[in-house]
Amino acid sequence: MGGLKVCMLDPLFYPYFGGTEKVVMEVGSRLVRDHGYEVQVLTSMIPQAKGRDVEVVEGMEVVRTPSIYFERLPAFLPPPFTLTPTLNRELRKRCGDADIYHVHNRFWYPFSTYREAKKAGGKLFLTIHNARPQGISKQVDRWGGLFDDVIGHKVFGLCDHINCVSRATMESTIPEEYRDKAGVIYNGVDTSLYRPGLDPSELRERLGLGPGPVILSNGRLVEQKGFTTLLDAMRTVREAIRDAQLVIIGRGPLRDDLERKAASLGMRDALRFVSGIPENMMPLYYNMAEVFTLPSYYEPSAVVLYEALGCGKPIVATSAGGNPEIVSPESGRIVPPRDTEALAEALMELLGDANLRLSMGRCARSRAETMFDWSVIAKDWDKVYREVAGKV
Repeated sequence: MGGLKVCMLDPLFYPYFGGTEKVVMEVGSRLVRDHGYEVQVLTSMIPQAKGRDVEVVEGMEVVRTPSIYFERLPAFLPPPFTLTPTLNRELRKRCGDADIYHVHNRFWYPFSTYREAKKAGGKLFLTIHNARPQGISKQVDRWGGLFDDVIGHKVFGLCDHINCVSRATMESTIPEEYRDKAGVIYNGVDTSLYRPGLDPSELRERLGLGPGPVILSNGRLVEQKGFTTLLDAMRTVREAIRDAQLVIIGRGPLRDDLERKAASLGMRDALRFVSGIPENMMPLYYNMAEVFTLPSYYEPSAVVLYEALGCGKPIVATSAGGNPEIVSPESGRIVPPRDTEALAEALMELLGDANLRLSMGRCARSRAETMFDWSVIAKDWDKVYREVAGKV
């Protein structure tokens, strides 16, 4: 059975990489390679692309439209951001014969772009990568909620299918009247790259870590990721396990505040911040840790949890958003957001029980391979595309 033609609309794409861009790259390339699809990615022209308006990346045709690129934005808007005045014209001109038009950021595109895609004749898909904002900040919560109530509601009505990256995302974002055309397909992980059994000894030495156990976290250094709660929990952990160490992968506006807090808690030497890590090096960081933790307050479907599962790491995560759907009781512990005591207790439980860590690590790896490998996720997408397009 031949593959379909899919046009992915993703405002930022290779060589820029965020969570959404990784999903489009990993799923799109597998649809081309394993399922015979023709995939176009319609995206913005960004400085990193160096003027390449059309190129083939992993078998996908990447089409970049002329854009105005912004990096300095108000705090409630995550940079970068682009305006693409000719987007609708480029959609008609270069991507006008797709079976599926799949939008990957509902906050970015004007309603006219959705209508243009619908008018082209293919089926209109939307993936909700970010749940309705709750608990991020007053500005983000207010404007994100207003967007969903006004523009988002109209977009949901226009779509032929809405995918959400977790059940929690669907329940918090999609109105009841549109649930019949909504479903859940999770994010995923490359289990051939993110795997256990790697030797991190050289990395530990380079980071200047001692022989004690390492707790790893990974996320942008912003309030919603819960790193202030994690530092408070680490103070309790280190009262019981004096040589416990914390490594946080990420960059963001809270870096200086977090460093000052660590110093005030007397754990400056036990904390390492790292960033700018090449993708092929990331599995070493997970392998270096005894436990991975994600203390976030808002989290639709965190890619870092899938990566930790792939590397066979026991996990301590909060009950925020989709976290409990990704981390099973056999592969980790779930604690309430902002609960310093519960987070500390869960971390100490895992650090203090090598057999439990081993058992959870095995379950984590099995869960990654059977449920969340990108090849599994691509098959799920192939099935839904064909069902909605009527080409089963």
